[in-house]
Amino acid sequence: MSYARINMVEFNSAEDAVVSAGDYAENAAAEFPEAEILLSVATGNESAVVISVYPDKDAFDRSAAARAARLGSTQNRIKGVEVLEGEVTLCHCNSNCC
Repeated sequence: MSYARINMVEFNSAEDAVVSAGDYAENAAAEFPEAEILLSVATGNESAVVISVYPDKDAFDRSAAARAARLGSTQNRIKGVEVLEGEVTLCHCNSNCC
């Protein structure tokens, strides 16, 4: 069963949010190669929700080191992060997805 991490991120400034979103868009696929889905949503000028979906809990667990490295390298831009995780119970995307 797929397993997901949901990060609710608050940035120090709108500029930090834009820089972080660009960096994530450019590098996340390489940093998290086992992820089935990587999704980042700007929820405000200084906030985002970032969702990653893995094929199973083992793949999710293996991504922890890459996640820690990413957070460490961007900590100067981040005010706070709230993290949720759990089994995916629905994954639907139509042909016009994103």
